[in-house]
Amino acid sequence: MTNNSIEPLTIGNTINTAFRLYRDRFPTYVFFAVRACLWSLLPLILQLILSQLLYQTITPEEGSDIGLRLFLFPVQIFSAAKSLFNNAVISRLAFQDIIYQPETAGQAEKKVKPKMWRLWWMQVLLGLLGAAIILPITLSLVLVSFIPILGVLLILLASFCLPVFFLWLSARICIAELPLVIEDNLGSWQAIKRGWHLTKNSAWRIVGVIFIASLLIIPVYILSVALASIPFWFNSSEDWQTLTENPLFLQQMAMFPYGLTTIFLLLNILLVPFWQSLKSVIYNHLLDQKKNDGGEY
Repeated sequence: MTNNSIEPLTIGNTINTAFRLYRDRFPTYVFFAVRACLWSLLPLILQLILSQLLYQTITPEEGSDIGLRLFLFPVQIFSAAKSLFNNAVISRLAFQDIIYQPETAGQAEKKVKPKMWRLWWMQVLLGLLGAAIILPITLSLVLVSFIPILGVLLILLASFCLPVFFLWLSARICIAELPLVIEDNLGSWQAIKRGWHLTKNSAWRIVGVIFIASLLIIPVYILSVALASIPFWFNSSEDWQTLTENPLFLQQMAMFPYGLTTIFLLLNILLVPFWQSLKSVIYNHLLDQKKNDGGEY
């Protein structure tokens, strides 16, 4: 692996580099983001289609939805793996561009495809790790809540400390997929440990990068909600009782969640490549930093 850019992990430099990568290979990145989105939606689409076909021929019985979900469970697992695979291809393409060893989409797919199930298993492990942390904390807070005064103080303290802790934890594991996608002969748990090792002294800088990047993106989501609610602006002068008696308003209310979901999906397709690029830039900076500091590369 060639070390081409020994630069500090600064917020401005990291975000600018990620945006440049995103801009330069926008069509390719969005192509894989669309595929990832479609794979993630496949179980829901199948459930809607099968439930309509099934309930047109038989009367729904108690537990029939559970049976349908169990039937689709293998599809959900496969779809999740395919979605993670497509997102990981974006990360690899971005990283290879950073180190001036660019790959074509086909080359990147070929390198990442054998690791698809390791990517899925890594997400399972991270989920289990999260559950192992959250459940004892939740149980402890429930127990102390019965203690007068002290319980309230501990809950207030936890409400401040826990978000800080989870921000730090998120920073320590946010690049876990990159070692798996880029480096050879790593298993899922080894990739998590590798990401943990690389982020050891950089967690709060990573939090800063992600926080500023989020601030830049939040206005886009706010604008999308505003656009989806345009039809309601023209009804603002009417009182609520009058509006609820208006069939057009009720139709608008019914369509609002679908319109909002559609806008969020389109935004997700556009923004996921940026986040994958950002993680690749962070990973490259951390590798450079470890090598420059004389640590394990």
